[in-house]
Amino acid sequence: MKEFGIEVAAVGPGVLSGGIELNGEVVFNADRIAHVSPSVPGIVQEVMQAVGDHVQADQVMGVLSSRDLAAARGEYLGAKARFQLAQETLARDEKLFTNRVGTERQVMETRQAAREAEIALNLAEHNLHAFGQSHEDIEALSADDDAGFMTYHLRAPIDGVVISRHLTRGERVGEEPEEAPFVIADLSSVWVNLTVYQRDIESIKPGMKVTVRFRRGALSATGEIAFVSPSLDERTRTATARVVLDNPDGRWRPGMFVTALADHGAVRGDVVVPRSAVQYVEEATAVFVQNRDEYELRPIKVGRETPDVVEVVAGLEAGEVVVTRNGFALKAEMNRGALEHAGHAH
Repeated sequence: MKEFGIEVAAVGPGVLSGGIELNGEVVFNADRIAHVSPSVPGIVQEVMQAVGDHVQADQVMGVLSSRDLAAARGEYLGAKARFQLAQETLARDEKLFTNRVGTERQVMETRQAAREAEIALNLAEHNLHAFGQSHEDIEALSADDDAGFMTYHLRAPIDGVVISRHLTRGERVGEEPEEAPFVIADLSSVWVNLTVYQRDIESIKPGMKVTVRFRRGALSATGEIAFVSPSLDERTRTATARVVLDNPDGRWRPGMFVTALADHGAVRGDVVVPRSAVQYVEEATAVFVQNRDEYELRPIKVGRETPDVVEVVAGLEAGEVVVTRNGFALKAEMNRGALEHAGHAH
């Protein structure tokens, strides 16, 4: 013990405070991502934006030439002209009937024609809205604008940064492309997905305060756990806790690996050992228990943890003496003895 600086202490109840340390990654806020796809098929005439560019809502990102859109616009203008003519005819026939020149039957027929023309106009307008045309776009339509009749503007639906682009000049784009021509992310808010191991699941709850750090505190922020996944990942046997962070200056970049300290307050454990006492042997957790002049490597089951202490929920009783410092030296001796024994047996 003197040679290797081994220290021991009796274990017993203790207080776990400070929080649980978790690892995680900064990712895009899925609630603030927009896939920008055209509502009409067409051929790309111009591409204005590239990956990394900042865009504003309603900003034009690309221009397409679309026969389908031109046909829909032509149908609308034709329906609009027929409706106007039907309205004028109805007004004339009503005036004639008032002056006892026309007949009531004629008025009824022109009134029905005007109603049908109005329905056709509304349908043509709805088709244009389905093609992504706004009310202002429709109002600005003119039969004399031959140059812009086939033009479709692909616009940004939100403010953000272009994080993906799959669009080139001359490309034919359908209404449902395999990949969205543009993907925009609003980075003013990001998610931090934290990995929660089974031993900590009961301690991690929505609403808990969390301090997120990058590179030993070079960058830090506080937030709350907004969500904990209700099931475990089948491969890793872990859950995910999500923290939503405000990111007005863009310092938190998706892809960053971070650590987080979840503050669960002060809780009491029946058996608590220093973290330095815990050994990991073949993916199992254990401590060295002193029994007179001998040391037994005993498997334990851990519960809640903090950066300094660990709760033992099985495998150790209060009052037992464990190695609290430099247990790695005993572990090294144990491994060497096992190798020597294997060599003699061979």
